[in-house]
Amino acid sequence: MRNPVWRQASLPVSRGGIGLRRSEELALPAFLASIHSVGDLVSLNVEGKARLTELPVPEFRNSQKAWDLPLCNVSLAALLEVYRDDEINKARLLAQSRPEAGIWLNALPSAHIGNLLDDDTLKISVGLRLGARICEPHNCTKCLKPVDGYAHHGLSCTFSAGRHPRHGGLNSIVCRAFVSAGIPAKLEPRGTSHTNERRPDGCTTFAWQRGMCLAWDVTCVDTVAASHIKSTSAIAGSAALQAEEKKSRFYSYLNGRYIFTPIAFETMGPWGPAAIAIIKELGKRLRSHSGEARSHVFLRQRLSIEIQRGNAVSVLGTVEKAEMFNELLFL
Repeated sequence: MRNPVWRQASLPVSRGGIGLRRSEELALPAFLASIHSVGDLVSLNVEGKARLTELPVPEFRNSQKAWDLPLCNVSLAALLEVYRDDEINKARLLAQSRPEAGIWLNALPSAHIGNLLDDDTLKISVGLRLGARICEPHNCTKCLKPVDGYAHHGLSCTFSAGRHPRHGGLNSIVCRAFVSAGIPAKLEPRGTSHTNERRPDGCTTFAWQRGMCLAWDVTCVDTVAASHIKSTSAIAGSAALQAEEKKSRFYSYLNGRYIFTPIAFETMGPWGPAAIAIIKELGKRLRSHSGEARSHVFLRQRLSIEIQRGNAVSVLGTVEKAEMFNELLFL
């Protein structure tokens, strides 16, 4: 494959791309869908043509998406084969093909609702998603370790500039969502343990379920960090799952007094199963309380965008001043 970056970019968001579709790929699905839409007027053996193109005949034959997705799956499989021996890119591509990884690309870019990404954040987010070279190699100003052209080091650097702002932003969004759903909540509550040394990130003030309050703890782990790359290059979202299991063990002392849920995200987009479940339930309560049918969608978008902003700050933090990064930036 001559240029896997551009090949991935041409895939739909649901398959790890950014939706810059190629007309020659859409032509056949669009043709077949339109033919079936007027099937009563046109006598044509579409099934025969589908066999010639090695396309399976979908159940809903008048849907362009139904014809298009099998082709996209073939392209995605080809990209994974290209990266078969490249653990970092394989982990990145598997992560970006998860449904929650592309949520930020579908958000309305409006400054009034906090969804507008600045130019540097957008360029870095797209570069990380597609595995494109982002900058010139340089040494990290925080730990002096080398940073390659893909800038992944900043995401897992011990002194990452974006780790704390990203954590605070994600935690704040979750807490505000509880309050907006009519469920009073507070951050870093005191009194959850006798020593107050291990406090969860937040807790509801009143009962959530079974007469107990809900406590949560947010974390965002790096998909391509050395400690996770073996598992994430095999199974998408495995780093988030491991982080949630670790959080559950760490806060096991809350069992019986609180309902505890970890909320884990990955830098490349996947969410842990507990995070997906609690955000879905919270979205339902938001919709019921506000009457806005898209409440769940908006909440997911804000969380996804906050991850991208944290990634960009982490990458930009590898140089002395953010303005200097423009001298190194490729995109």
